Amino acid sequence: MKKIITFAACFFLSSVVTAQDDDRLTVVELFTSQGCSSCPPADAALRVLRDKPGMLTLSWAVDYWDRLGWEDTFAHPHYSMRQAAYNKRFARGGVYTPQMVFDGRFQSVGSNQGDVREAVKAAQSEGRLTVKPTLSSDGATITLSLPQTDVPEDVAVVTVWYLGDAKVEIGDGENRGRSLHYTNVVRLSDMLPDWDGSATSYTLEAKTGRDAGADHFAVLLQQGYYHGPIIGAATLALDGSTRR
Repeated sequence: MKKIITFAACFFLSSVVTAQDDDRLTVVELFTSQGCSSCPPADAALRVLRDKPGMLTLSWAVDYWDRLGWEDTFAHPHYSMRQAAYNKRFARGGVYTPQMVFDGRFQSVGSNQGDVREAVKAAQSEGRLTVKPTLSSDGATITLSLPQTDVPEDVAVVTVWYLGDAKVEIGDGENRGRSLHYTNVVRLSDMLPDWDGSATSYTLEAKTGRDAGADHFAVLLQQGYYHGPIIGAATLALDGSTRR
C-alpha cells in the first residue's frame, strides 16, 4: 500500500513544479502528525516536492493528536502555534492535518492532489517582492546576509533547523505498526531580530542545529509577522551537500 501511495504522489506532482523565472524558492510547509492516519499520503507528496527544483519543503509535526495514543517524536507545541497563527490569518475556524501552506499565502489539504497542484502554481506565479538571502558556512558557524531592500514593513526572520530524512516505527495510535518516512523534519525553530530592510548579517552556531538532530538550516523571511507571507528563503546543508 505504501508503494501505491508513493507512486500516486509521484504521478500527480510530476508536472507541478517548473523552474521559476526569478530563481526564487517556493516554500511548502506541511503540518502533519505521526498519530494521523490521513497524513502518510501528504508526507509522501512532500517527499516528491522536496526533490523538485526551486522548492523548499518543511515538515512541522504538531502535538494535538498525541492524545490518540501515540506521542509524535518530532512534535512541539510551537509548531502547532505556528499552524494556528496561519489559520487565523487565513480566517479559518480551526486547524487540521494534513495541511500544506504555500509561501505563507495559500493553503490546502496536503493529500488533495488537485488542490496541491493548483496551490503550488499559484505560489509560483504570484507577483511579489522577492528578497534573496545568502547563506554560507565555515563548518562551525553559519553566516546569513540580507541585502539592502526597500521593504514596506519590518520582516520577521525565522530560522529553521531540519532533518532531511527520518524513518519512524509507530507503536500505537491510528498508524500503529507502520514504518513511516518523513522528509525535511523541523527539529528546532527560532526568530532573529526583525529586519528593517538595511544590509544586515547574522552569525549562528552550526552546533545548535546538530545538537537538535538537524542536518540542514533554512531561513524564512516573512512579511509583518512570523506567520506572514514569505518574501524570501534560503537553505544550507550542514555537511555541505546540495540536497534540500
